[in-house]
Amino acid sequence: MKIAFVSTRGIPNNYGGFEQFAEYISVGMGQRGHEVVVYSPKFHPYQESTYKGVRIKHIYSPETWMGSSVGSFFYDFASLRDALKKEDFDIIYEAGYTSIIPAYIWFNVKKRKRPIFTTNMDGLENKRSKFSP
Repeated sequence: MKIAFVSTRGIPNNYGGFEQFAEYISVGMGQRGHEVVVYSPKFHPYQESTYKGVRIKHIYSPETWMGSSVGSFFYDFASLRDALKKEDFDIIYEAGYTSIIPAYIWFNVKKRKRPIFTTNMDGLENKRSKFSP
């Protein structure tokens, strides 16, 4: 199977929970014979093209000058565009939900087979202190 991890800040983990999950699962799936690609922003300190058998695609992210919310949207969108237009994935795992619907509609996937999308929404957002009083 060919599997993509998008909307993370890349591997090896240098940030948080999504990235830790992406690192452990992608490396494990690669060891089991799957072709795995993790999308990573170009500003990630690890600049190699592979990590423990996992291919890394470095994508431009305007997060450093736009801020994390707006910048993440454009980075996620660019990663999804690449995954849908330039690759032929069986599964696309998205960490978060920022831009999956607009990207899927915008790129109107017309491939022989469409990839299966899985999304991890990172818990109960409305319970997090930064989103609620």
